Amino acid sequence: MQRADALQPLSRQHKAALMTCLLIRKGISKQAPVGVMTDFFLKSWEQDLLPHFKEEESKLIPVLKGYPEGKVFAETILRDHELIRTGMEHLKQEGVTYRLLSDLTDQLDQHVRYEERIVFQTMQSFVPQDKLQKLMFHEDDHQPVCNSYKNHFWE
Repeated sequence: MQRADALQPLSRQHKAALMTCLLIRKGISKQAPVGVMTDFFLKSWEQDLLPHFKEEESKLIPVLKGYPEGKVFAETILRDHELIRTGMEHLKQEGVTYRLLSDLTDQLDQHVRYEERIVFQTMQSFVPQDKLQKLMFHEDDHQPVCNSYKNHFWE
């Protein structure tokens, strides 16, 4: 099923999140400095992921909660968001390891794929098209951190 136009801004943001995950994984495989990767991940969090989460929580979640078949999706998304927020707080502490970066990358990757492959696909079958079109997700023209970070630790 083709992605509804209204959800495409979120899908483009998800693509940047998946690229962030890929770059962290490449950095880990090359044993790049943990501090540099942590900085990259936190910048991605602040500039790209956190605004995305807030928008999903303020616009997508209420729509999902409005349908019986969407309630479990809303609960899962909110739970995932909270787990990822907690993980990002751990990145601000001393002693970040490759393991923590890897685990958080896996969490983010799985969350994005869940939304793309399951939530978005399914919600397009139960949320009426006119209701979807009323969702006005923000899309600005800033470059995601994964496309603008100066230190290419993944190379």
